[in-house]
Amino acid sequence: MRPLLLALLALALLAPAATGDDPAQHPPTMPDSTQGAKRCKSAARYGSSFRVYIVRGKRRITCLRARRIVAHKPPTGVPRYQYFDWTKGGNGPWSDVYYRHDHRVIVGAIIRGY
Repeated sequence: MRPLLLALLALALLAPAATGDDPAQHPPTMPDSTQGAKRCKSAARYGSSFRVYIVRGKRRITCLRARRIVAHKPPTGVPRYQYFDWTKGGNGPWSDVYYRHDHRVIVGAIIRGY
């Protein structure tokens, strides 16, 4: 009886964790170039300069807000946005990608002058 009770308890604790939808597991699809993206000048973070682009949701976010998102220190703590380090296996010229949790806005950044 005891092993059955322990198994049920373990399943009850693990079931909510298995159904959670982690946004980090679903990266956005990014174009291979900046064509079609809205250019938003540049932003700086930790001494590096980034060219900022709005890839999706051009009417939903301003360039000022996009630059502030890219300049946020550390990049992972932007509220309502998921950060992706695009240099670790992503395509195109992108180095950092910020994806809003409602999937309607994507902000891409390209690092300048390695």
